Amino acid sequence: MDNATGWASSAGLSRDDNALRRRRPNAALGGAVRQSGRTPIMRPPQRALLISAACTSFALTAALPPTAAAADDDARSVQVVMVNFTDSSFTDPAKSRTALKESYFGRTGSLTSYYNEVTKGAATFEPGAGENGVLGPVDVPVAAAGCDTGKIYNETLKQLEEQGLGWDDFAHLSLAFPGDKAGCGFGGLGSVGGGISWLPVSADGGGVDQTVLSHEFGHNFGYPHQTRIPCSGTDLADCQESEGANSRKTPMGGGTLSVGLTAPELLHSGWLSGKEAVKVTKSATYTLNSLYGGQDRTRALDIPIGEDRLVVEYRHASGTLDKRLQGVHAYRIPKGNYAGAEMIDMTPDADHSFDSGEPDADSLAAGVTLTDKENEVQVKIAKSGGPAATVAVSLNGVPAPAAADTDGEQQAEPQTEKTDPAGSGEEDGSGADDDSGLAETGADSRLSTPLMAGGAALVALGGAFVFKSRRKRAPSGAHRAG
Repeated sequence: MDNATGWASSAGLSRDDNALRRRRPNAALGGAVRQSGRTPIMRPPQRALLISAACTSFALTAALPPTAAAADDDARSVQVVMVNFTDSSFTDPAKSRTALKESYFGRTGSLTSYYNEVTKGAATFEPGAGENGVLGPVDVPVAAAGCDTGKIYNETLKQLEEQGLGWDDFAHLSLAFPGDKAGCGFGGLGSVGGGISWLPVSADGGGVDQTVLSHEFGHNFGYPHQTRIPCSGTDLADCQESEGANSRKTPMGGGTLSVGLTAPELLHSGWLSGKEAVKVTKSATYTLNSLYGGQDRTRALDIPIGEDRLVVEYRHASGTLDKRLQGVHAYRIPKGNYAGAEMIDMTPDADHSFDSGEPDADSLAAGVTLTDKENEVQVKIAKSGGPAATVAVSLNGVPAPAAADTDGEQQAEPQTEKTDPAGSGEEDGSGADDDSGLAETGADSRLSTPLMAGGAALVALGGAFVFKSRRKRAPSGAHRAG
């Protein structure tokens, strides 16, 4: 295995809508770790990691070998490990274990219940070893102060190996530890396209914040932070480079658990069927159903615009999702990189925050027509409201017929494979070649301070250790919880 393919990091989301300053990592990334357990191999970044003091979550991008998406009916094993430091421990391990079990595997308000609903059962999780999938606490020879994530990972992996556990036994590894003394500066850390997450929690029995947990597992599935593109008009040529403002349409873009994933994220993971995601190949008018409405109906349009693509979705309240979202949204897909989608926003001066503004003021109203004159593409919102919208797409200058295509699935192509995650070595479309291997975020980049560069190097050592050890033993199912 080649461990020189790159390593990159990206910090998490601030409540300030202008907080996210984005650079696309340039590491080569794989898909989510298979249940068969490919081990992440990472090397340190070229300079110190920057993170704002205002960050609430943090993401680590690992260079991983390409892996296939899990089968729709294949539950992904999640191993949660409680970690004690030399100077900071869980004060009530039994209470913490119960809280963590509910955070990950509870019937409602959990990681499992969220992704089950968002993916309509395509992504399911099962507990790993230990009591209800939670092992520990394990004692590691690491001091809490400094939040050395590399050492935490390495030492925990050694403990698991001593118990006969390794990456053959789980697809995701979550390290939960007392965050009071650690001073991590983030609410969660997750490897993008990998399977590792670090979660600082309360030492006295608290669980994991659900928005943070779903966000970090989103990173594991290959999603970076999702931003918006400010546009001064309806021609896509009038859109500027993203300034880093959160899209607010997904937990990966500053949304809470009240919103689902966006259509491009679902497409990246192969969680929309060919009937649900129509790859538009000719001019037509479509009835676009709610993204989280009934299955086997058109839920997203995938439209070619030169080398890029445009994905159009319609959001409407369904189940526990999207209660504050209503309307059509469009996303620019740079060179087919669905994970790196950016939302088109013609209201850049509006306040889209959920707690103080109008979160869905940026939806495309009926009568609005997006155009790409260079590629002769038009997308007109003919109707928007209720459980469905009507969208007319004109390709190559050919006007779309007025009547909606009720048999749009004939133009659909199956979405069966994952796309490359953001940061796969392609330019970010801005014209800048970012060779730092880092993605920076924060309330204000001027407040950024160096953090955890040494830990990254130790993560690389840990990855090599696990890979070498894994090859010495056969996978064992004996450690799985029933």
